[in-house]
Amino acid sequence: MKIRTRISLWITAAGVLVSLFFSLFVFREMLEQLYRQLDDEIKTATGEVMRLFESSNQPEEQFQQQATELLFNNRRYWIRVYEGEKLIYASRLARLIDLPMAPERKKSTLRVQVSSRMIDLDQGESENVTFRTRRTRLAAAGDQPARLIQVALPMEKLDEEIREVVIFITIGLSLSTVLLLLISYLLAGRILKPIRRITELAREIDEQALTARLPLNHNQDELFELSRAFNQMLDRLQYSFNHQKEFLANAAHELNTPLTTIRLFVEQGMENRELPAAFRRRLGAQQQTLQRLGRLLRDLMFLSRLEIKQQLKSEVFDLGEMLTSVLAEFEPLIDLEAMSLSLDITRPAPFRGDPDKLQRLFINLLDNAIKYCRPPGHLNVRLSRDRDGFKLRLANSSPPLSPEELAQLFEQFYRVEKSRSAASGGFGLGLTIVREIVNQHQGEVSINNRNDQIEVLVRLPGRSSG
Repeated sequence: MKIRTRISLWITAAGVLVSLFFSLFVFREMLEQLYRQLDDEIKTATGEVMRLFESSNQPEEQFQQQATELLFNNRRYWIRVYEGEKLIYASRLARLIDLPMAPERKKSTLRVQVSSRMIDLDQGESENVTFRTRRTRLAAAGDQPARLIQVALPMEKLDEEIREVVIFITIGLSLSTVLLLLISYLLAGRILKPIRRITELAREIDEQALTARLPLNHNQDELFELSRAFNQMLDRLQYSFNHQKEFLANAAHELNTPLTTIRLFVEQGMENRELPAAFRRRLGAQQQTLQRLGRLLRDLMFLSRLEIKQQLKSEVFDLGEMLTSVLAEFEPLIDLEAMSLSLDITRPAPFRGDPDKLQRLFINLLDNAIKYCRPPGHLNVRLSRDRDGFKLRLANSSPPLSPEELAQLFEQFYRVEKSRSAASGGFGLGLTIVREIVNQHQGEVSINNRNDQIEVLVRLPGRSSG
């Protein structure tokens, strides 16, 4: 799971918990308020009943009629008045429904089953009705005996209001959760934007782009410290790479002169007939080694000149003619390897660029393709032109390479088959030089597996002329 998603979920979870606790608090306060209102209504009704009994000297029948008609004609009230064990008054609802005795002077909730055919109290299909009830004892006074008054009110209307509140809170929490998730996702994206920039820069950086740096903000926060540490790491890497390149260039230059001297000495020794034949054969073997070292030094010096970004020549020449000329140089080797050759070269192909470096590009590509072609070999060379420039496709018969191998082919000194490369005189610099030449011409180069072949695609855009 990505950090952005985790941050969004954490913020959302925290927000939902806060909203839930707040909603529960509000719901509890609202519920208590509703219960207080209901209890106050029951208390008021109880007080009215007590007042009537305390002030009334009327016969019981007249009192019942007065209480029913003047005060409690509302059928919602459940009222019973006891004198000892004797029931002396019952409201209409109390005559229809029998409730158990509630605790004295305590508010309680009772749930009973009431048929809707008998009386409609909004009880629904379950026919269960909840009552809020209170029992009060009226002490004896003078000739008046002690009485027990129990008043109750059905809570179906209140329960309906509570259900509406619960639904409202649930919908509100759901909508707020979605909104909070969206806001937190956007906020997390904004917070992580500098880190994404670091990630993108890290992906772009190679030895060709070590000068890129992260912009530093002025907040002096943790992201500032991270960006500064990343830039300092890039400074150290750039310093190390530059010194490595300088060392290779200087070493190649310094070794070139003594190597040339040794090679001349070996050649003179081989031509000296006074030396034993066995000794001259050993010198011949050493000459091959010196030739390989000479090629390595020439490649290193050529690569170092490319890497210091020497100014390109700008000449107009025919790419197709140059490619044909280079192919002619390789024809003896192609015939020796018994390879078949397919050509499709666009002519004319005028191009403005550095002819020396592009000739080296063709030589390196053809040399690699022939060396690593699987017998019976086939070489396919195609140079085409479109509105974006030129495309060179060069494919040879070869086993497919893994994605990891394809990704490293342009690295210095990388060889897929090290034993075979050493036997053929390769040092793993040919494709590195190809990439540098293509980059200096603002082009692109890639290598892919295609139908039991390895195909190199070179694009040279925007420099065609004529």
